[in-house]
Amino acid sequence: MSAHLLHHQTAPGSPLRPGVHPAWCARGHACGLGEHRAAPVTLTVPGQAVIVLTRVMGADGRQHVEIRTDVALAEGEAQARAHLAHILTELDAHLRRLISLPC
Repeated sequence: MSAHLLHHQTAPGSPLRPGVHPAWCARGHACGLGEHRAAPVTLTVPGQAVIVLTRVMGADGRQHVEIRTDVALAEGEAQARAHLAHILTELDAHLRRLISLPC
């Protein structure tokens, strides 16, 4: 599982002029609403899980990443609940690591 991200210079926190797109913008319908979205990057474990990441710049110039996950749960109610609890614990720990900037 791998993905390659391209680095483009976009002034952080500075809104773009109307009609101007950041270099990474996929130029979809959201641009007319003042939001710019990159083409999604998808990571897949076939038959088990999918994670989709999309870079977004809001009308105010702030950027964030949207992360959508789809993970198959274990069979059976008790196993599914235990699996879900494990996923939530791991995602909580991972989220706390992700919000710190890389050195």
